[in-house]
Amino acid sequence: MNEKTTERVRRSFQQDEAVPPVVTSIAPGRVNLIGDHVDYTGGLVMPIAIDRNTAVAIGPHAGDSEMIVDFLDLEGRSGLVVESSQEMDGTDLDYIRGPLIQLHEAGLRIPPLRLTVSSTVPMGAGLSSSAALQVAVLLGIRTYLDKPVSPLEVALEAQRSEHTIGTPCGLMDMYVSAAARNGHACLIDCGSNDLEQVPLPPESEAVFIISDTKVRHDLRDGGYAKRRSECEQAAERMGYALLSQASLEQLEAAALPENLHQRARHVLSENLRVRTFSDALKQGDLKRAGQAMFESHHSLRDDFDVSCKELDLIVEIAETMSGAGIYGSRMTGGGFGGSTITMCRPEAEPEFRKRVAEAFAARFDHQPDSIRTSAADGALVITI
Repeated sequence: MNEKTTERVRRSFQQDEAVPPVVTSIAPGRVNLIGDHVDYTGGLVMPIAIDRNTAVAIGPHAGDSEMIVDFLDLEGRSGLVVESSQEMDGTDLDYIRGPLIQLHEAGLRIPPLRLTVSSTVPMGAGLSSSAALQVAVLLGIRTYLDKPVSPLEVALEAQRSEHTIGTPCGLMDMYVSAAARNGHACLIDCGSNDLEQVPLPPESEAVFIISDTKVRHDLRDGGYAKRRSECEQAAERMGYALLSQASLEQLEAAALPENLHQRARHVLSENLRVRTFSDALKQGDLKRAGQAMFESHHSLRDDFDVSCKELDLIVEIAETMSGAGIYGSRMTGGGFGGSTITMCRPEAEPEFRKRVAEAFAARFDHQPDSIRTSAADGALVITI
């Protein structure tokens, strides 16, 4: 739990309402170690919750509005009135409207509330800032109303909310934010929603470095939806409801257009890499796990076409250090910008950061942000 965001939202709420919030919900962002663009095909993913989170303080407010929202991290985004009946407008308020719609559709009556929001999850960095916010809102309001549901049900509501907003995502981001466990990765079968907690190596052996390229992406801009549509087309042509139900052998026998063949090849090979990565971690074979990460990036770059030159540069640097303490590296998230995730020995981190900074200085007009993260717990609630 991040005390900074929690204390900040609680203090601000009390300043506005003269009483403390009834509920404070906290939901983490996530980084996917391996298995991108396969969750919506019913495939395998292996994310962790990160030690950056979103906190939402919730309590009654004296007014007639359905909801008052204060985004403490966004200038000029305080005292905003939100109603579930309002149309989506492409702003951050959609991530409040979406959850409200889901709660209304579940038959819950929401009284006038104030929501005070603060986050340490970077927006647009591929670390699921939107999922963290929606999970925190849903969990917090459900707790306030004494209408709890399981972490999986919260995640499913958050997924439907994201679809309402305009991103046809899978379940991964929301599920790990709701259900993660400290020190573990979540191996999720997105076809069955089964979740296995897989222990990670101790930090004396391996650490995880998130490198945020500062290239911002918006998954609502069409690229993400196009990739999902191509996967659905490939599945339909092969006679499956979900693409991950097929095999690579069946793909090679199918006469798909080149773009659909490439998209399907990524999905089906990525599922195998996730299994390889998970098995390697369980066996303590970090070199083999890291190789699966490199291969995953190559597939996302070449077959799925969702990388960018900044992401590729970071992974290329990691590959040059594969004999010097770097196990593996790959882009993570929806792509078109965002971040990489690198697994390395702790003593290799300073040199890796140095080489990335030097390479960016030579090729680009900005520097990436590097964050060492650890696997955190999923969402939780503080009540008075």
